[in-house]
Amino acid sequence: MSTSSVAPLQVTSLTTTFVSRHRSVDVVRGVSFTLRRGETMMLLGESGSGKSVTARSIMQLYGASAKLGGSVTMNGMELLGMSGSELRSLRGGQVALIPQDPTGALDPLRRIGAQLVEVLNVHGVETTKPAARRRAEELLAMVGIPDPKRVADSYPHQLSGGMRQRAVIAIAVSCDPQVLIADEPTTALDVTVQAQILELIVELQQRSGTAVLMVTHDVGVARDFGGRIGVMYAGKLVEEGPAAQVLGDPKHPYTAGLLAALPTPGVERGHLRSIVGAPPPVGAFPAGCAFAPRCPQARPSCHEQDPPLVDVAPDRSAACPVVNTTVGERAA
Repeated sequence: MSTSSVAPLQVTSLTTTFVSRHRSVDVVRGVSFTLRRGETMMLLGESGSGKSVTARSIMQLYGASAKLGGSVTMNGMELLGMSGSELRSLRGGQVALIPQDPTGALDPLRRIGAQLVEVLNVHGVETTKPAARRRAEELLAMVGIPDPKRVADSYPHQLSGGMRQRAVIAIAVSCDPQVLIADEPTTALDVTVQAQILELIVELQQRSGTAVLMVTHDVGVARDFGGRIGVMYAGKLVEEGPAAQVLGDPKHPYTAGLLAALPTPGVERGHLRSIVGAPPPVGAFPAGCAFAPRCPQARPSCHEQDPPLVDVAPDRSAACPVVNTTVGERAA
């Protein structure tokens, strides 16, 4: 098999269990998806659904506090089980993270330019300080910062939230990663800056062919960004497919519930629809389908059997026995 035909990122039956002296908690439960070159995959769901943990588990950022299972490969190379030095070489080079909170990601005691120079030096992109400094300013200009020299000489606290987010994007793309993981990259920003940051990520992706894994709880962001969507609930993927199809014709009751809860011009204030109940506490998932206690279509069997993610239409999959049965009846 040629290297070009191998997906930059393949996640198969990924599990994440946080362990302590007294207990262990399952957070990610058998997540699988493929991310191809130049493709975008959105992980969409409520807070606590396991989106960010899935993304960070791919980069193995939890260390000894988490036990990982399954398989994560980049270009056919297995990442789980890599040594610390191998992971350090991989992170920031072949796979990079745009964090949710740029303030927490940047060193408050070091200038932005110095932080960029360090990344370029560590990964061998630039070996001399003058060349690395020039490249750092080029990267800051590339992410839309109008005065890159001033920003390179600034400390994080001297920049606005939007400028700090652009700076961490510059750091993330500095080594031309094959996979870019964006963990709620616009949550702390106002609407105008959010749109600018999303446009920037799209431009960078189109320029380099980078595969992007985007974590979001915002249906609007998922709709605008496009690509593919994986809807997560209680640590599992419950629906997956092209964004326009998933958001236009949801196959899983949870996805349908999320979309029905969106505000629309014809709905009066205080009359928004909601999904009854609440998500199960992390690590205390019910037997059977975790969504069954909240699902208006649940059958008795839904409380007994945990449904797998199966094909329900061309290039579409869902983990719902009601949908699966309906599809099977139509096919017959």
